[in-house]
Amino acid sequence: MNEKIIISPLDWGLGHATRCTPIIRSFLEQGAEVEIASAMAHKKFFAQEFPNLAWHEAPAYNIKYPRHGWQMPFWIFGKIPHINKIMQEENKWLASLCEKQKYTQVISDNRFGFFNKKIKSIYITHQLRIAFPQPWALFEKLGEKWHRSIMENFNEIWVPDYKEFPGLAGKLSHPSYSDKRVKYIGPLSRLGFCSDEQCEYEYDILALISGPEPQRSFFEEYAVKFLSEKPGKHCMVRGLPNESEVPVLPFPVFNHLSAADLREKILASRTVLCRSGYSTIMDLALLKANAIFVPTPGQTEQVYLAKLWGKVKCSRLPKNES
Repeated sequence: MNEKIIISPLDWGLGHATRCTPIIRSFLEQGAEVEIASAMAHKKFFAQEFPNLAWHEAPAYNIKYPRHGWQMPFWIFGKIPHINKIMQEENKWLASLCEKQKYTQVISDNRFGFFNKKIKSIYITHQLRIAFPQPWALFEKLGEKWHRSIMENFNEIWVPDYKEFPGLAGKLSHPSYSDKRVKYIGPLSRLGFCSDEQCEYEYDILALISGPEPQRSFFEEYAVKFLSEKPGKHCMVRGLPNESEVPVLPFPVFNHLSAADLREKILASRTVLCRSGYSTIMDLALLKANAIFVPTPGQTEQVYLAKLWGKVKCSRLPKNES
């Protein structure tokens, strides 16, 4: 029997969607039938990447970060009822869809409720261990236990990292416990690997803007100021696939780029200014790019990853984001 697969990324920025791209392509190459479920925010991205695949609108988590980083711990606890509600909604929604479509596999990229007990369900995550901010680091074990309880609903857990510590995600993807369901599948990037060919640098700095609002917009404002004041030739990609209007700035600006075009821009840039989100780190690591990381305020995962990659220059947080 041919495989019929449905895959769905969490709508927490664009990174979860982009890293699903190589998985979808791999299944298609194997002859599987693949359908995509996502929040409306990702519809245009998937329509550009996979115009011929069926797409379903899944319940949206609609996560928006607090304005200030110090608010993050309180914001997380306040969002628990909302997250639980969406988990129940998406699980019920998926059950109804599975009855009609007869899938053989369900794949969730960090969507907690996207599983079906009657069908092989796979969970993708690089955070087997969740980083907590100081002084709450003592509660990391509780966070790890909570995430393990979520993963009990899945048959397999795919970790997009190398098996050997530290890999690309350090302690996040290498927890203290062992689980036979965990499979390390290597980094995922729609941009591919860096070839050995020498590229001509066209830009000094390429700014990649990403993440949920309002922090995405804050980072864009910072990047515009940073590039405008920095000598050299620069470029910016705003991470807005649904936008059509492009602001007029003293350097080239793109709302969104295809995988091939984004790869070309990264390889043609001496340095990339970006968030330290894991999907971005996978892209840059595989392309062997130099980077300046600006972690999203309050997002301890990104702060940890930026420190882990301390050999890459890590920028201080701009004032309007702290």
